[in-house]
Amino acid sequence: MIRGHVLTGALALAAASTALSGCGSEAERRTFPVEVAATLPTGANEKGWTVTLDSAHVSVGPVRFFEGRVLLTRRAPRFDWYSLIGGTAHAHPGHYLPGDAMGEVLTTTTVDLLAGAPLGDASAVTGEYGSLELTLATPTATTDERGLLSGHAVRVTGTARNGDGGSVRFEAVADLPAPVAGVRFEKSMGMEAGRVRIAVDLGKWLGRIDFATATDLDADGIFTFPVGSQARNALVRGMEDTTTYVVTWEEGAAQ
Repeated sequence: MIRGHVLTGALALAAASTALSGCGSEAERRTFPVEVAATLPTGANEKGWTVTLDSAHVSVGPVRFFEGRVLLTRRAPRFDWYSLIGGTAHAHPGHYLPGDAMGEVLTTTTVDLLAGAPLGDASAVTGEYGSLELTLATPTATTDERGLLSGHAVRVTGTARNGDGGSVRFEAVADLPAPVAGVRFEKSMGMEAGRVRIAVDLGKWLGRIDFATATDLDADGIFTFPVGSQARNALVRGMEDTTTYVVTWEEGAAQ
């Protein structure tokens, strides 16, 4: 059995002719489309701010699928350092082992999350899927030709309002040092037609931010999230939270 965390063309071909562990049948090569979209924030966040987004862009890819399933645990907030700088602790993968690589989309794409977009076709094999790894990559001039991300993995703009009547127009950017590993995706993959949809919960991205910690950027009154601020740290924690990404299989798409 070939094991590893990254598929190459040669590995995919080898996996197609190798019996998957515990499956009892041989894997077959296949492809399926992968797309990314978003769900919008609803209601006030943990700090009492209601957010209206004007734009939300992200650099996505590669995306890799694995057989390993995710066991979610919950850390007690009093022991969680991130709860001090980013808000309440959330569920995270516990004792996660990726296991065999099952498929991958190697391209990197700049996605308008408010509109949604395809990432490309995954080169994959049939078998038991349990999780995926999502890279929010630093864009290049090629992957972000329009400069929508200002050189960062994520850029969001909008207005946040609190219950006291305060209002903050903001532009926030952030990057992640590593891929988001251990995102739940459980599917017994055969040769059926369909596609994978990754929904980014923007409410969780923004859910721990105290917008009062942003600072004035320019004469237009647009605020930013300085490095080291609660606002920037909270945004990064939301981006790292594996439960932010809801991955589903949707039947019926063209192969």
